[in-house]
Amino acid sequence: MAYGRDIMLQAKALWICGAGTDQQIAQRLGIKRPETIGEWRRSEGWDEERRIVQQVTEERITQAVAETISEMNSRHLKEYQLLQSKGVQALKDLNPKTAAEALAMVDTGIKGERLVRGEPTEVREVRALMQANVQILELVVADVIKALIDAGKMDKRLAKVFADEFAKLVNSAPFRYAVEG
Repeated sequence: MAYGRDIMLQAKALWICGAGTDQQIAQRLGIKRPETIGEWRRSEGWDEERRIVQQVTEERITQAVAETISEMNSRHLKEYQLLQSKGVQALKDLNPKTAAEALAMVDTGIKGERLVRGEPTEVREVRALMQANVQILELVVADVIKALIDAGKMDKRLAKVFADEFAKLVNSAPFRYAVEG
């Protein structure tokens, strides 16, 4: 049975929007054979169009979510900075009654600002981040040394000298994580 272009376009729109299976769309539009939808889909390339529409939709959703998060972060950042300013002003006024409150406001403002900017808010977080970075650096350097040895560009004696020098330099850096040679 031949169907008009408008029925095919409706079926295509329903398919691209994910409004059902071939069988559900055929039933909804009064198409006797659900296979007709599959035939149209394959011959007209609906699957590719659906993939593109979904990709563009996901990109727009991701962008909208990112903009919403950015706006929220901007608003929170301003609020934390205002809190810091009020706390600093209260400390400048040197009112002993409000000094503790002012200090708490400044501390909350600083921690909040760091949190909004994606920075650690406590020393232990900074130490954990530094330790993780040092461990990653050790693995990368070890992989580079192994690749150089495997490629015949470095012998094991030179690799040991390099590893010892690397460990010495890392261990003399201004943090407390030992690297073994």
